[in-house]
Amino acid sequence: MQSTTTADVPAGRDRQRRLRRVRGLSAIMAAACLTTSALLTAAMAFYWAATPTRTLLSQAGLANSPATELDVTVRALGFVVAMLPLAALIYGLLSARRCFKAFAAGDIFSRRTIGHLMAFAVAVAGSAFLKPFTGAAMSVLLSASVATGTKTLAFHIGSDTLIALIFAGAVAIIAWVMTEAADLSDENKQFV
Repeated sequence: MQSTTTADVPAGRDRQRRLRRVRGLSAIMAAACLTTSALLTAAMAFYWAATPTRTLLSQAGLANSPATELDVTVRALGFVVAMLPLAALIYGLLSARRCFKAFAAGDIFSRRTIGHLMAFAVAVAGSAFLKPFTGAAMSVLLSASVATGTKTLAFHIGSDTLIALIFAGAVAIIAWVMTEAADLSDENKQFV
């Protein structure tokens, strides 16, 4: 028979309080991931519908191109191309949402929860990897639609892309460490 000391009771309460905080914040983060996914999609649609042609050309690396108005087809294609890395990011946010929902339910070190965290990391890396290529495709699409006859290919890798790749790598490593911790915990349960 195991006895409980007075030191164990406060430590148990403290752990329960921390777990309640993790669950509460995880529920908030799950809602934030879903809301952000919807807002990003709506913002991208609004951007391609309402942004002036001059701004679209400038942001695609075509600042010196004449600003002939882009037709609806070019704007729709631009939206589709721009959505490729954003779709990967949204998939990652929805994976993060599933991870946070599992945390909120108290399911912290399960394979499923860790899988959602790994999917988030892979999706963020995929989004970061796609961004320079879709930017290049965007420059070709937009320069082809401008009446100068000159086609431009602009390929850009910015610090935001590199930071996103480092962030995704860090989250992936954390997920692998969590997998190892879960395996170790399972091994220890077998000895008891």
